[in-house]
Amino acid sequence: MNIKNFDLNLLRVFVVVYRLRSVSRAASTIGLTQPAMSNALRRLREQCNDPLFTRSGRTMEPTALANSLFVPLESALANIETCFTQVGDFRPESSHRTFRLLLSDVGEMIVLPRLMLALSSAAPGVSIEASRLPHADYAPALRSGQADLAIGNIGFLHTGFYQQHLFDDRYLCIARKDHPQLKGKLTLARYLSLRHVVSTAGSTDTLVDEALSSSKQRRNIKLTVTHYHRCAAMVMQSDLIATVPGNTVAGMPGLETYTLPFKMPHARVRQFWHRRAHTDAAHIWLRQLIAELILD
Repeated sequence: MNIKNFDLNLLRVFVVVYRLRSVSRAASTIGLTQPAMSNALRRLREQCNDPLFTRSGRTMEPTALANSLFVPLESALANIETCFTQVGDFRPESSHRTFRLLLSDVGEMIVLPRLMLALSSAAPGVSIEASRLPHADYAPALRSGQADLAIGNIGFLHTGFYQQHLFDDRYLCIARKDHPQLKGKLTLARYLSLRHVVSTAGSTDTLVDEALSSSKQRRNIKLTVTHYHRCAAMVMQSDLIATVPGNTVAGMPGLETYTLPFKMPHARVRQFWHRRAHTDAAHIWLRQLIAELILD
């Protein structure tokens, strides 16, 4: 390999494909078309005289050479990026940047309304893309730049990530008003006897199961939906009940809330970001704005 003739732009292609194990997802992250990404990967393979990645089902698996190259190349690119972000300037009032946020239901309910109101005056050209990903994709998305921040009750982002506590939320049981079997205080026996709807969106139901397992109790789960809002919608139209973070249903008409008849930890809602973005002026501004809006 002749480094004098090597296209250094291909190094970012290599690092992003390695992280995501997908050519199509890497193309989307970098902003290339699928044909352009495939061509870049072909040139990279020719320059390295190695396939670098081989397809296994839907996944691109790295070769031995790719594994040996990844750590030093990722470090080199991070150092280069840090050099530029440290001297960079961000002017929110004239910026047209788009920030990509991974938000839980609670994050959407509490953070988004305040953030969009603040942006309308402080940074009218700035846009927000809020999305959901499977938890397994959070770390790769933040590392690669596919996402800028993750906000929620997240307990699985550790090495290489920073975090800031924003607020706590307590879990509540919800039922429709005038539920025929709920009069007065909610007891554990009544909670267990009723039919439940649960959500796959967050960690609430895992925590509930853990809390009940100590007394070898289980809920009567009849329906599973994707988000807490869908839980609330189903509860309002049936005799089902649900356990949700309180802020996800705050102000919703047609619901009654009940204190849970067992102990549950509070949800600690934090914002997380990868170290690659820690010194970026735009990221710093956004993180500080969110913290000011929530913590004040």
